[in-house]
Amino acid sequence: MERAAGTTRTFVGLQGRSSPTFRWLADLVSEGFVGEVLSATVVASSTEWGTAVSADTLYTLDRTLGATMLTIAFGHAIDLVSMVVGELEEVVATTATRRRQVPLGHTGQVVAMTAEDQIAISGTVAGGAILSVHHRGGAASGAGFSLIIDGTQGRLEITAPEFPHIGPVTVHAIRGDGRPTKVTLPSGYDDYPGLAGTAIHTLAHAYAAIRDDLNHATAVAPDFTHAVKRHRLLDAIVRSAATGQRQALHP
Repeated sequence: MERAAGTTRTFVGLQGRSSPTFRWLADLVSEGFVGEVLSATVVASSTEWGTAVSADTLYTLDRTLGATMLTIAFGHAIDLVSMVVGELEEVVATTATRRRQVPLGHTGQVVAMTAEDQIAISGTVAGGAILSVHHRGGAASGAGFSLIIDGTQGRLEITAPEFPHIGPVTVHAIRGDGRPTKVTLPSGYDDYPGLAGTAIHTLAHAYAAIRDDLNHATAVAPDFTHAVKRHRLLDAIVRSAATGQRQALHP
């Protein structure tokens, strides 16, 4: 699809990259707020892929259909993390389907699930920092997201009560040997503060980025080329989980 598009402008639905908070976090890290990044640790949970499923979302349980926790929830999360700490240069992965049957609504029936409900990866990003991620499906405690970035001069702790590209995000910062302090988004990042905390907040910024790219010939919104990069990472995770071998990722 990328090759077929040629010079036609393309866009993909990774709206999290337009998140005011994550654009700010990317700037904080690149400007050295935590010093040199040493490691980044992610723990994420989805309520789906283990809890009761409706008839119209049965397709998400079938690994072969491609609309799984790996490609959807994990895919959005790793894209945001990569935006802040950099792209993985190599990855090793372990995945599992711990719940092979899930309830079909309130019918009393169960249906098969082949999609992974446990995804654990680790690897190095540019500069040598270690990134580790564990994404869990069917979490009894509900959805959630945590990203901790440790550096030579400080730490950032980012949390969200659901998928970070959909709901509100909280940021705490530590400099030196100080205590965690909640920090708030500075001006200049949020063009739609009236939508803050809603499910369409980042989406509004994503559509605005597409509009501006089309009007001003910029290249801010993710396109098919970016989508290829993300799918190469997901494919590498699948290969590593299947073979037990570390996979190199090439630009």
